[in-house]
Amino acid sequence: MAGRAIVDVFVSVLTAPYRRTFKLYTWKPIREIRETSRKGDRKLLVQNIRDFKTGKYQELQSVQVAASFCTGVTLSTISWTRIPHPMWIPEALWYSSLICSIWAVITSIQAKSILDDLPSNDELKSPSLPESDLKRSQRAILRYKKRPGIGHCMMLFIWQFSSMTMSYAWCTFLSGLTLYVCTPFVRRDPWSNRHNIAIAYLAVFGVGLITFCFSSAFVYASEKEYERSIASTRTNTNTSSEFEGPQHPQSTVDPIQAARAKILGNEERSGYEFQSTDRSNRPKLLI
Repeated sequence: MAGRAIVDVFVSVLTAPYRRTFKLYTWKPIREIRETSRKGDRKLLVQNIRDFKTGKYQELQSVQVAASFCTGVTLSTISWTRIPHPMWIPEALWYSSLICSIWAVITSIQAKSILDDLPSNDELKSPSLPESDLKRSQRAILRYKKRPGIGHCMMLFIWQFSSMTMSYAWCTFLSGLTLYVCTPFVRRDPWSNRHNIAIAYLAVFGVGLITFCFSSAFVYASEKEYERSIASTRTNTNTSSEFEGPQHPQSTVDPIQAARAKILGNEERSGYEFQSTDRSNRPKLLI
């Protein structure tokens, strides 16, 4: 139990910059594929594989765009540094950002090639999907036959690696930029315009950082509330199914038509009359 808690904390810290993306496009769909595979629900398994492929492909496309943009921004920033004898930490962070963004683009292309080897969406929508293709798709995504192991953990890490490196690229770039702009404060240089620039930068950066932290907290709270709601719904459903008596056959009579007939019957007994029919052969009430 303690080991599981440690793993959960480690994963939460590791995926903090891209938690929503990790949960939505990697963790949740893979868990659903794993559960439906264990239950043997073929129809739901095919649907989960199709949803995973579509969502992951969209995620990888977004990662490629964001990582390519980060590469250009980092290269431009490295070329226009003007402070004489700058600190080594900002440049180290910028070069780390550059290599992370490059790896994000490369690994996203590789992940796309894995998705391209899976059956197309039209084939996954077809009820005649061969069992061999279904097993191949399942193994390509999960990387295990009977139970999850090291291969499954490695594949889970690979599926989210592109988003991780893209997020880390932006984090290291912003960290390096912040240290670079704040160099006059770090070195305790005499007051100059660079101090004013640093203050203006920190004000804008602080607003964005606080907003990001609050939005992340709200996302985390909504996820927990959603999980509790799902758990409560399942518990109530199981409880009601246990105490529910034998099911009676449901009537095929439309309840609206039955209520209407009851009202018309009561009114007929009260002295109202019906016209024979109108153009649509429906009885028409005359008051």
